[in-house]
Amino acid sequence: MKYLSFVVLSIGVKSLAQDYTILEHNQHINIMALPMLNTPYRECNLSILPNGKSLYFMSTRARLGGAAGNGDLYQSNFINGQWENPTPLSSINTGSGEDEPTFSADGSTMYYQSWAGDWATMGGPYYQANLMNGIWEKKGSMGMNINRFFTLQSKANMGYGTDGMAVSADGKLFVVACGPDYRGPMDLYYSIKGNQGWTFPKIMGVSTPGDERSVFIAADNRTIYFSSDGMGGFGGLDIFRVRITDDGTLGEPINIGAPFNTSSDDMGFAASADGRSAFFIRDLDIYYADITELGEAIKPMTSSKTVEISRIDNTVKTVDSIPTQQHIEPITVYFEHDVAELQALELNKLNSITNSKAQIHLHGYCDADGSNTYNLALAKRRCDTVRKVLMSQGIPEALIILHIHGEENPIASNHTAKGKAANRRVVVKVD
Repeated sequence: MKYLSFVVLSIGVKSLAQDYTILEHNQHINIMALPMLNTPYRECNLSILPNGKSLYFMSTRARLGGAAGNGDLYQSNFINGQWENPTPLSSINTGSGEDEPTFSADGSTMYYQSWAGDWATMGGPYYQANLMNGIWEKKGSMGMNINRFFTLQSKANMGYGTDGMAVSADGKLFVVACGPDYRGPMDLYYSIKGNQGWTFPKIMGVSTPGDERSVFIAADNRTIYFSSDGMGGFGGLDIFRVRITDDGTLGEPINIGAPFNTSSDDMGFAASADGRSAFFIRDLDIYYADITELGEAIKPMTSSKTVEISRIDNTVKTVDSIPTQQHIEPITVYFEHDVAELQALELNKLNSITNSKAQIHLHGYCDADGSNTYNLALAKRRCDTVRKVLMSQGIPEALIILHIHGEENPIASNHTAKGKAANRRVVVKVD
């Protein structure tokens, strides 16, 4: 196996210059479409159980006796040397679109996406289901922080799109490809499950100014496959592999090379735990490849060693078990007149503040309407609102200190509507 090195530059959160590798395979690789699984419609977002014998995916194919839909989940099992005709997950599918299935190590828990009903108030768009007597039973939301992330993003962007989600087999890592426009560039975001549930999603270090989609976490809980057009390669979306290293940080991405990557959009790479079989999407059809003879660089790891994830929001190596917030500029959130609740756009400003070892100071202010006593109480309620948001993002309550100023220290005149609006604020300062 040969390695070709390239360099790509990115900006903003993704400003790290990355040396990355394109694998060159010496072995013959037989890639074939799977006509028994494909239709003229869209097939994508693959997931394979660790045993390599059950394949799940989304398809917009027409339902029996009906027209093509928004997408349903399908399952196919490998029996007697061939893949069965796919069957829909009838207990999960609705008329609103289900997608992005992913599974626990034993295949008894499924995580998936659904846009059914009022998903924001129902805890969606990501849910959990358990396999009971051969039937998938819905068990509800994946939790407040994942729900709040998508609710805020949807409100802030007047809609939000996703194209691929994965949960590690051990149930500790959630990764999703998402962005303001389904047709536009997306990024990968991740969440880690702890004692208090899933953390608020943060951008993942492999994201670029280009488009990242279609993520799968292998059965080793450490090998992550995704697609990107922001790191060069063969044209269109290329499939990449990145690993969580022994110290719990994110390693460098590797382009898995031809013949998996072409000038078409190649995505959705899913490998069996034994490193023998791989499936991926090309031109919205499902393909299969025997990867038995390929090197370990492309396969899931065979070691049973587990690591504690410490940082995958950047490819910089760090030994910190909890990322610290350093040199953060104060963040100011503003409130409507006489209310202590935050609008979605203001809530979104707090997303960058996550697990911190530093003290966080909340300074609460009001305009001059009302009595001084009333305004002190209102300023405290506003600080309490911000404190609850930060705690939901993993900040310990003991690190949050409130400073209640009321109508004192105005930064603008209280004789104009514009000035009053500027004074109704909570300023967040991180030491």
